[in-house]
Amino acid sequence: MTIESDAVAGATIELLEARLRRLTYLLGGATDWTGVPTTPEKPGSLDETVSRRLARLERELGALSRSVPAVRDVIQLHDRFPDLFQNTPPHEIPEGLSTRTLASMVLSYAAAFPETASRLTSLQDLPVPDPESSAKLIELQPQLNRLAKTQSEQAATVSELRVRTARVLQRWYEVGIVGNGECWAEWEGRLEDVEREVRRREVVKHRRENEI
Repeated sequence: MTIESDAVAGATIELLEARLRRLTYLLGGATDWTGVPTTPEKPGSLDETVSRRLARLERELGALSRSVPAVRDVIQLHDRFPDLFQNTPPHEIPEGLSTRTLASMVLSYAAAFPETASRLTSLQDLPVPDPESSAKLIELQPQLNRLAKTQSEQAATVSELRVRTARVLQRWYEVGIVGNGECWAEWEGRLEDVEREVRRREVVKHRRENEI
């Protein structure tokens, strides 16, 4: 064999090995740490072979199509129009379409061509902003940045004041309202005790006077 024949044979063997590795990965789905597909394990039973698994998938798909109308419609659509399920690159013309069909598809967008052209022309007619105005706006950018920074600082200050105000209101409520309420309750309790003591002494005094 010549050198060219050896190169062709080597390239063919490499392609076959690559296809075999791809098929192995599709069947097994496992790879080693180098990314090379590992050899699938030998099926433990006849039901685990590829042919039986494919047959089982076909039966499950058939049962699913019988129970779910949407699946059945998709399968029928695939059988009638298989081209719909093929991904055609945008730069390639779909196969199976006649010249007349392609022409009708192009002509359906004919009305959009003048509109697009007019829009592009209107872009050319737009006036260019005055350079001096643009320069003034650029000069104002540092001032705008300082104003934005000041606004952020003011927003942070307002937020802090809101938190402090909420704390003051909470303290006033706890001390001024709840505390005063507890104080009045304590005083009322003391007055009730004093009233009971006064009444008790009046009763004792009244009994002594009656005994005399």
